[in-house]
Amino acid sequence: MRWVAWWAACLACGGLVGLLFAVVGALRGGRPSWRRVLLVVTGTAVQLVCAGVATVTIAADGAIGPAAVRLENSAARALRVQDHAPWQLARTVVNLPVSGAALLYAAARGGRPYRGAANGTVVVSLQDGVARGGTMYGTVLLTNRPATTASAAIRGPGFFEHEVRHSNQWAVSTLLAGPAAFPALYAADESLFPGAHNHFERQAGLSDGGYHPPHHSPPAAGRLAFLLVGLVAGYRLAARRFPRPTAAAAAPDAPRAHRGPRAGPSLEQPQPTTT
Repeated sequence: MRWVAWWAACLACGGLVGLLFAVVGALRGGRPSWRRVLLVVTGTAVQLVCAGVATVTIAADGAIGPAAVRLENSAARALRVQDHAPWQLARTVVNLPVSGAALLYAAARGGRPYRGAANGTVVVSLQDGVARGGTMYGTVLLTNRPATTASAAIRGPGFFEHEVRHSNQWAVSTLLAGPAAFPALYAADESLFPGAHNHFERQAGLSDGGYHPPHHSPPAAGRLAFLLVGLVAGYRLAARRFPRPTAAAAAPDAPRAHRGPRAGPSLEQPQPTTT
């Protein structure tokens, strides 16, 4: 039972990859260190709290804080696409920890949730702290568009469809490698393929997300070269600052021969006999 709980915690923090490493380690007879156990248990507890916040919010139809404002136009219809599909439910459940963290962040900044869709998508209006006018975290869309009218919350008829595709990317990445996988992959892609060159944005639909198709090649080659130079320089600096122990230094000290109180031959050496 203890191993099952540990594997479940590894699945929550590291997805299927984390579960695989945990199972392989158990089959080899290894035991996780106390630091790893503390990190995984803490991460799992935080995710459970955030998932509880998201569950309560979605069950309440997003009506936390001021009364939720309904969207009754094309935006509402976009949010209700495939409400009862199995993937919609799976995506909502997998994204609950990330969604809860986004809701807590929005509540701390005075955000106003004004739509809880049947497919689990919640839209929260913030005055600032949002990149590119709107960002999807799990199934929570944080936008700086005011919530007074439905049309003010969207940039086009396909905007919500674009953001729901990001929600799918969150769910797949979380299922494979944990909730930190998607932001790490997105940041890595953005560092080499910024803006409209980003592969996640292209998969979600550039025009729906308000991006203009790029007319030039991405600066991937130059940025990759800069990244490699930085990694090599960092490795050399770390190697100088923290040198590896040599084989002689790492080997245990050899037992020394016991000597008497006076300098002389060792007691382990044969002594001359007298007759």
